[in-house]
Amino acid sequence: MVAKKNSTKEKILLATEHLLAEHGFEVVSLRDITTSAEVNVAAVNYHFGSKEKLFEAVQCRYINPINEERLALLAELTKTGKVAGIREILDAFMRPFLSMVTQSEMKEQMFFKLMGRCITDQHGDLPEAAMPLLEKMAEAFTSAMATALPELPREQLLWRLHYTFGVMAHTLMHADALKTLTNGTCGEPNMETQLRWMIDFCYSGFITEKRV
Repeated sequence: MVAKKNSTKEKILLATEHLLAEHGFEVVSLRDITTSAEVNVAAVNYHFGSKEKLFEAVQCRYINPINEERLALLAELTKTGKVAGIREILDAFMRPFLSMVTQSEMKEQMFFKLMGRCITDQHGDLPEAAMPLLEKMAEAFTSAMATALPELPREQLLWRLHYTFGVMAHTLMHADALKTLTNGTCGEPNMETQLRWMIDFCYSGFITEKRV
């Protein structure tokens, strides 16, 4: 259940999200969170139990809806036994991150950094509460790709999916670094353009000839 906009619980969540996006899971302290949210430690313990459980709550409140939308999009693509195309599968895998940014109070760049950290920069394993849906999503997309590319050995398929995940995660977290390194010559592509470019790039990785 989503916390009410101005509730203490929501204030803690929003403060934590911004801090994690900017600094990462390993750096943010409980004092940082309570100072930013203007609450005391007892409030964090009351609503979440611990700093670790608070971090897990932040991850789950985005990771689970994203994976639910991924599964829904993929189910629509493959209903009535239809074989989904590679580009369609990649779009269903990546687009939910764009959908979530419209529901967040964060600025686009900050939100994408948070998402990148949630999936690559955890203080430990992914939250237990996120695992069943994550595993279901991974299996569904692996199966859809295997159907679309029956000639590709499963070992290579799994690695290419892993590379795809890395492309997306790195782009989410480090787009601002590219702007700095290139002095802005990389431009300011909008979300839809970046999605299309990522899909183009990853699509090429799936259709390359098999190598021994």
